[in-house]
Amino acid sequence: MTTMVPQRVSVAVITANRSDLLIACLRSLQAGTYPLHEILVYDNGSTDDTAARLAAEFPAARHIRHTRNMGLSYCHNRAMHEFSGDCVFLVDDDNEAEPDMLEQIVRHMYAAGHARIGIAGPVIMDFYAKESVVLTGGATSLWTGRNLLNTKRLADAPAIMPSLRAPNSTLIRREVIDDVGYMDEQLFSTSADEDYIRRMAARGWRCDFVRDAVIYHKAKPSDTYARQVGLTNPARAYILARNRTVLIRRYSRWYQLLAFLCVWQWLWHAFYLHVLVWRSPDLRMRRAYLRGIRDAWRYCMTGALPPLDAVLALL
Repeated sequence: MTTMVPQRVSVAVITANRSDLLIACLRSLQAGTYPLHEILVYDNGSTDDTAARLAAEFPAARHIRHTRNMGLSYCHNRAMHEFSGDCVFLVDDDNEAEPDMLEQIVRHMYAAGHARIGIAGPVIMDFYAKESVVLTGGATSLWTGRNLLNTKRLADAPAIMPSLRAPNSTLIRREVIDDVGYMDEQLFSTSADEDYIRRMAARGWRCDFVRDAVIYHKAKPSDTYARQVGLTNPARAYILARNRTVLIRRYSRWYQLLAFLCVWQWLWHAFYLHVLVWRSPDLRMRRAYLRGIRDAWRYCMTGALPPLDAVLALL
C-alpha cells in the first residue's frame, strides 16, 4: 500500500436496493492504494439483501438505514455531519474506482499550497465503454441554463480542471463543511452539488477535477427517450422543471435572470413537455413537471422552496 499524506478518509456510499452495485463499489475502494478510515453506507429503504451482504463482507462498515428514499442531498448532509475523518468521499453505489483514484484526489487536495482546495473529484468515465468520458467538471450557464462542461478529450485536458459542479463522486475537506455548512436538502439531488460549490467559491474555496484520478459510472441503459433525457420518475421530472431556475435565480445577475426567465426557461419547458406529452404515457410525470414550473416561479417571487417532504412524496 502506498505511503503518503496521512489524512483520514471516510467513505460514504448512498444506496437503495442495489446490493450488487454497492458491494462492487466498496470492493473497488477497499482494494485501492489509499487506506480507508471508515465506511458509511446510507441506505434509502432497501428491502433486498443489502444488510446481509454488507455485514458479511464489510462488517466494520456503519449501515445507516432509512425507512424510505430520502434523496441524495439528505444522505450527503448526514454523511457530512457524521463522518469522523479529515475528509469524506461521497459516492453513489453505481461506481467502481481505479485503484489509485482516491490516492490521486487526496494527494491533490492536501498538497503544499492547496489549503483552499475544498472539493476534489475524479474524472468520471463510462463503465460500459471504458474510453468514454462522462464528466470532467463544468458549470451551468447563468444565461441559458445549459451545461457548460469541461473537455471530454483527456489527451488534451490539463492535469487539473476547476469546476463548479461535482456530482456522483466528491471528496470534501472537513474545514469546508465547518466554514460553509451543508447542502440544501430541499434541492433533493440535481443542482445541489453546484449550489454548494458556488456557495463554497464565494468564501474563497475551490473545486478541482483531477485528470489522472478515474472512477467508472454504471449508467442505466435508457429504454425510452424520456429516460434518456433524465425523466425517470415524477420526482426527477419535478426537479428538472424547478432546480435550474432556482440555481440561476440564486447566482445570476438581474439581466442574466431576465434573459433566462423570458427566453431560455420556456425553451427548456417546451422541450421537456414535448417529451412528456409525446414520449411518455405517465400522467404523474406531466403533473410533477407542471408543479415544478409552478414552484420555480414561486421561488423567483418569494425565495421559498417547499419542504423536502413535498419532493419525497413524488417518489
